[in-house]
Amino acid sequence: MLKLIVSDLDGTLLPYGQVAVSETVKHLLHEALQKGIAVAVSSGRTLGELMPLFSELERDIWFIACDGGHYFRNGRSVYEKKIEREDLSLFQKHVGEDFSFVLHGAHQNYAVGKLPVEAAHFCAVPIAHVDNVEEKIFKVTSYGKKLKLPPYCGLRMHWDGGEHGMAQYVNRFADKGAALSDLQTRLMLTKFDTACIGDSENDVAMMRNAKYSVCIGQRSERLLAACDLRFSNIEDALRELIKSI
Repeated sequence: MLKLIVSDLDGTLLPYGQVAVSETVKHLLHEALQKGIAVAVSSGRTLGELMPLFSELERDIWFIACDGGHYFRNGRSVYEKKIEREDLSLFQKHVGEDFSFVLHGAHQNYAVGKLPVEAAHFCAVPIAHVDNVEEKIFKVTSYGKKLKLPPYCGLRMHWDGGEHGMAQYVNRFADKGAALSDLQTRLMLTKFDTACIGDSENDVAMMRNAKYSVCIGQRSERLLAACDLRFSNIEDALRELIKSI
């Protein structure tokens, strides 16, 4: 019996080009909750970016943020894979005219260096040095040149912005699959109780922890190969999963 639905956000619950989750999707998630199914949104975004999109449901669903860096319920962090201080110093040494970055904590963002205009939506607090931040950091967004990560460091590039010179980094041991596995243990569930939905490469790690593995669209050949079910849109996928109960 299905007891947990975990879905990616961008390209899945939130189609590319849209800025708000549709009322239809919210209604379907609410219907799942009413039927006793736990719901988790799993994304590379920060908690501060996720919660406003689900204001009506934010107290009822789990949020897996920063590509598995941590997850939350009711705004409280219950699982964490933070970025260590020595790894944050790798960004500090490159600050200059061609490089700046944002540190993402659980509830606050911090800017080091002169950020481009497109970073304004992070509403980051300006600081001079990473040592000025006391809270845990779970993701770094950089602008300018890409860092060449040393093999011994505890970072991995979560997202490469390509020609725009933007990139995002998380703890090298953080991924959506590891966070999901911990959540399943916390809820005393297994893969046989779980459905996972996604559209991109970083969703593959979740699929091995799910009985129902669902791919939306055809953006990733690797994800298509890892999934048993395929849909063109999230609404049809949710309806079929809820119907299977």
